[in-house]
Amino acid sequence: MKLSSKDLSAMKLPFLVLTVAIAASFLLVRFSSDKREQTEMQHRIQSTALQDARSRYQRSGEERETILRYLPAYQQLENQGFVGTEQRINWLEGLRIANTQAGLFGVAYQLDAQKPFPPIGQGNPMLSHLHNSQMKLSFGLVHEGDLMRFIQALATQQTGIFIVTRCALDRVARSESPAPRQANLTAQCDLSWLTVDPGKGKS
Repeated sequence: MKLSSKDLSAMKLPFLVLTVAIAASFLLVRFSSDKREQTEMQHRIQSTALQDARSRYQRSGEERETILRYLPAYQQLENQGFVGTEQRINWLEGLRIANTQAGLFGVAYQLDAQKPFPPIGQGNPMLSHLHNSQMKLSFGLVHEGDLMRFIQALATQQTGIFIVTRCALDRVARSESPAPRQANLTAQCDLSWLTVDPGKGKS
């Protein structure tokens, strides 16, 4: 079939409309695909953010429960002088009271500077905050039972946490005219006062 120029001219407009329609359809599909990918990406981002928020909320709840669970014990250790800076004045006051309660003849002491506690393990970051202050004591006893009575009286003061690292007893030579009540033994003891200062670590 042979088309005339008049027929070709008449077909130009429908062909142009068809071409525009095809192009528009292609762009619409492309736009819809891009839009869907953006929507899916935003959905993934929002889902991730929501999951992170839930995780943070759950962790904050667990941290709050942990704090509430251990807070009384922490406050008790803080009141006893174990947590925080060393309480030297309280230690000396505790010595004075324990000496009176145990019925001793007085206690001589030497308190060294605070030092990091010797390592007792690895992998625990709190060990870097553990310090000790060595105290040497010398006092007289009527008998061996006075030593335990003094140590127990000192611990009852709750002026700090300490451990007894050494104690030695020596018998005192009796005089020809002994006093009604005098020391029969001398005790030489070493104590280690322990403190945990969260703001101070090993250098």
